[in-house]
Amino acid sequence: MKLKLALIGLAALCFLGVIAVVSLRQRHLTSSAPETRTLQVHGHVRGLNPEDKTIRIAHEEIPDYMPAMTMSLPVKDPKLLKNVAIDDEVQFELAVTKDDSWISHIERIPSAAPYTQGVAKSTDSPEELEAESLRSGETVPDFEFIDQDGRLMHLKDFRGKAVVLTFIYTRCPLPNFCPLMSKNFAELEQRLNKEFPNKYRLVSISIDPEFDRPEVLKEYASRYGASPKDWSFAAVDADSLSSVAGMMGLYFEKQNGLISHDLRTALISPDGRLVQLWKSNVWTPYEVQRSVRETLTGRADVASR
Repeated sequence: MKLKLALIGLAALCFLGVIAVVSLRQRHLTSSAPETRTLQVHGHVRGLNPEDKTIRIAHEEIPDYMPAMTMSLPVKDPKLLKNVAIDDEVQFELAVTKDDSWISHIERIPSAAPYTQGVAKSTDSPEELEAESLRSGETVPDFEFIDQDGRLMHLKDFRGKAVVLTFIYTRCPLPNFCPLMSKNFAELEQRLNKEFPNKYRLVSISIDPEFDRPEVLKEYASRYGASPKDWSFAAVDADSLSSVAGMMGLYFEKQNGLISHDLRTALISPDGRLVQLWKSNVWTPYEVQRSVRETLTGRADVASR
């Protein structure tokens, strides 16, 4: 009888132990899952890009997150774009985590009047900029900039190297816009340092040069462990910035203290010609590394992932 009671007690202890382990595991998984904040937003559709799974929306102020402005926002489910058209008034849910943001739901609603809040008139529309941008094989014109260490530099200073160029600004609130570009560049820097040391240059051009002075860019660069010998953060004067952005087809517009913009990342060959232009945030450091390798060696499959 005593043996039977002992076995029952042991079984009970084992059962409680299993329950405790499962409970701790579930608690760990819950705590490690990214916290998602869902925001309800009202606005008007200004553009649709099913290929890149993005929608441009002129939206009202999002309290405690973003002022009224026009932004290209991603959707994970492209079917959402089939339910709306340009100029539709919409109500949508914007899901935001530490590292990502996307429209998780969108509904068309009856519109009583044209929507103007947060919409700024631009000399060039995204479509016009796209039509005037450089094509692969064309020479990228030289321009000068001040880097994060206050040095005056030119794009032509990097002739003989593969240059990967993108556009950011340090106050960008959307995690999968400028912060993602900078995270990808940080990983790309590590990859290229191992394979092509001293044969490449990364350039992040600020589209907010009035605020992003060299000292601001230097602090921002330190967040991503950027080495100034391989990765330049560029402050460009207003006239040059419009020209550089235009030749890459980049749309950007100041609105209510922030900047509405889309994304462009360019690969420039050692002889200064445009090799490839990525027009969204879906590229990976591995993909760009392969393109750099092919540009420098003529082969894309030398190194393993």
